[in-house]
Parts: sequence; C-alpha cells; structure tokens
Amino acid sequence: MVFSEKDRIDVAAWKLLNTREVQRLRRIRQLGVSELIYPSATHTRFAHSVGVFHLARRLIQIVKREIDEGRVQGEQFDEHRANVALMAALLHDIGHGPFSHAFEEARKSIALKHLGKEAAKIKKHEGFTADLILAQDSQISSILETVDVSAEEVASLIRSENPVDMYHAVVSSSFDADRLDYLQRDRYMTGTGSGAIDIDWLLDNVRVAEIDVSPPEEGSNQGIYTYSFCLGHKARDAAEDFLLARYRLYANVYLHKTTRGLEQLVAAFFASLAERVASQGAVPGLSNSHPLVQFFSKDGETLANYRSLDDSVVIGAMHEIVRAGGGQEADFARRFLYREKMYCIDLQNEFPEMKEESRKFKHKIEAEFKSVMGITVFKDEVRLSIYGEIGADDSRAQKRLMIQLPNRSLREITDFADATIQASIRQRSFERYYFVNHADFKLASETAAEIRGKLHVR
Repeated sequence: MVFSEKDRIDVAAWKLLNTREVQRLRRIRQLGVSELIYPSATHTRFAHSVGVFHLARRLIQIVKREIDEGRVQGEQFDEHRANVALMAALLHDIGHGPFSHAFEEARKSIALKHLGKEAAKIKKHEGFTADLILAQDSQISSILETVDVSAEEVASLIRSENPVDMYHAVVSSSFDADRLDYLQRDRYMTGTGSGAIDIDWLLDNVRVAEIDVSPPEEGSNQGIYTYSFCLGHKARDAAEDFLLARYRLYANVYLHKTTRGLEQLVAAFFASLAERVASQGAVPGLSNSHPLVQFFSKDGETLANYRSLDDSVVIGAMHEIVRAGGGQEADFARRFLYREKMYCIDLQNEFPEMKEESRKFKHKIEAEFKSVMGITVFKDEVRLSIYGEIGADDSRAQKRLMIQLPNRSLREITDFADATIQASIRQRSFERYYFVNHADFKLASETAAEIRGKLHVR
C-alpha cells in the first residue's frame, strides 16, 4: 500500500500509523493464540488495520461512484463524512487488549465473581478504542484536525452499532471493510483451504441503496431506513460464498477446539493473577510497578495502564512468573509457554447427534465438578449460524445482506427460492469441557463412556 504525500488523507493516515496507540498494535496478534495451532498465523492487528483502511478507501470510491451515477437520489458526496469513516477504519482496533478475547473474557469473569451479574458489564475494546481516540494526552485528536475531522466524530462512529448512513456502512455493516479484510487475511495466514471469496467480483458489484438496517421496533411496521451497501444480483453466488467463508473460518479457525482451550488457559492465567493481586497485593516474579499488577490492582483499569499492555508484556510476565514459581498462575503460564494443552472433552465428538446423552453428561459433569468449575475445569459453549449472530471478533449480529435485482428492488439473500443459504434459526453448537488435571479428565471420560454404554451406543 502506497501513501501519497500530496493526499492530505494519506498524510494524516501515515501520521496516525506512527502514533503510540497504533504502533502498539504491532505487538498484538490478530488471532491471539492461533499461531500455536496454525504456525504462520503471526499477523498483527496493525497489519489488519492498514488493510481495513485500504479497503475502506475502495468502498468510499464506490459510494462516490454510486452518487455520481445518480443511483442515490437526492444525495451529494459528503467528503467530510467520508473522511470520518476512513479515519475510523484505520483506528477501529486500537482498543484491543493483549490476547484480545481471552483478556476480555477474563475481565468479564473477574467482574462477575466480585461484582455480581448486573455489575459485571466491563468496558469492551470498542469502548477503550473510543477513549484512546479522545484521550487528552494522545496525538490522535490533533492529527484528525488536520483533515477537519473531530475525535468525537470518529469515536462516535466506532461506538455505534447500526450504520446510520452509507459512510458508516464502510466501517460497520454486513459488507464492511473490517470483514472483507479479516476474511482474506486470516484465511491466507492460517493456510486453511476453505472460506475463499472473490473480493474483486464482490467489490465490482457493490451498490448503495436505501435499506432497513435494523429490525422494526415492537408494535411498529417500520424499521430504520438509510443508505447502505447491497450487492448486485450478478454477485449473488459470490455473496453466499462470502457468508459461507465467514462461517467456515469461525468453525475451523476461531472456534477450533485447541484454540478455544488455549484461550481458556490464558483467561485462567489472567483471572488467577488478578486474584493474587487482590488477595496479596503482589505477584511473585513481578514488581509492583509491572503493567499487569497495576492494571489488576484496585481502580487500576485506567487508560494509561491499559495502553501499557500488549502480548509481549504478558508473555514476558509469564516467563518471570514461571521462573519465580509459586501459585496457580505460574502453572497456567508454564502450560501456555510450552503449549501444554488442557485435556478436552468435545461433546460433538463424544455424543454426535445424541442430544439426550449429551444432556445427561453435562448434568453429571457440572454436579461432579461444581466446586472447581472455572478453577481447574472450564466449560466452553458457543453457538454458530451461517446467517445470524456469531461471536468472536465481536458479539454483534450479522447485519442483513441485501441483493439488488435488475429493477433496483431489494431482496434479502435468504429470501430467494433457490437460495443456498436459507433464513433459519438453526445453530451449530460447540460445547467442550477443559480439564487442568488428568485425573479429572479421566473421570469425565469414564462418565461419558458409561453413559454411552448404558444406552448401548458403542
């Protein structure tokens, strides 16, 4: 990607890339622990952010083309709004913590344990992103001002979930720059064979139309309509491939059983370390000024402490904690550093198409290991659908993907009589139990075998 010195947006983007907030993303892996399963998946959120910015520029050019060709009635190209979207695309991930989702899940479980269900609503990475953009001690705000964009405008666009216009759709929609980049990048870097998309054909067929971007409110027949992206009818097959690609990446990469197990291990390390700080005020092997100790201390979730954390800081801390020996956090750290996986029972493999047997097993396991659940035994449960809510890089629902017919009318991709992807509430479940101790794993395995034996399954 080339940045032009004669283009003020490129100049601003280059300056933003050199801020400490964006440079920090070089030290945060895009896929967290996935390189321990897919050795080449070492790409960073920095590389991803550059890719998203590049694709956002292409989508903005499509918006301009659609307006210039008269397909968007009563609208003129809004250069200012376009620039807000471009800056948001570049900065959208700066609030990610170390090991992204494992860190967020650990903070959630810590808050749940100490604050209770209602109070355990932690600030997510989108919130930290907005805070970092607005921070008084950051250069971001002054750089944005050079292109007449305010930090509040960019932060507001990132915080908002549903697209309010076609410029917002560049950053958050069914066909946004973020999805387009990670679907290609993650597939390529992991080397997985499934999930290919025809990016050029898709972009050639992107259109802008007035779309209902949110479900209608209860008691109303109207949703919220705004100009957003759809795809031309000729690209319908490619659009289905796009949805299937996302589904396959989730199933094969993001929800891989070893990936999820290692994420549980890292989350358990964070939780154990936080407990040590809360109970003793210190962690063997780490100084009291270490960023992790500072962050998990009382009132430590400050922006300054968060900004100091990245994957390299955590891995360095793990080495020091292992050398010092001691508590459970040292055991979790050692296991992660040397890829000593926890023992896994995958219900989809143990009880394929056996709902009643699976239910009985879960009931027995959760009764047997109730006292150590979340300590040395961990439950992982995720549901996945092709066209609907799937969580990994975010917990937001998949927005509606609309196809524009030759007469310019719109139809949702699942509404065609011959559609490969049908509208459905059917979901695929991923349910696993991870065990730190082999004795516990052996007991659980015997329980599974006993349930299958009683029912004469095998």
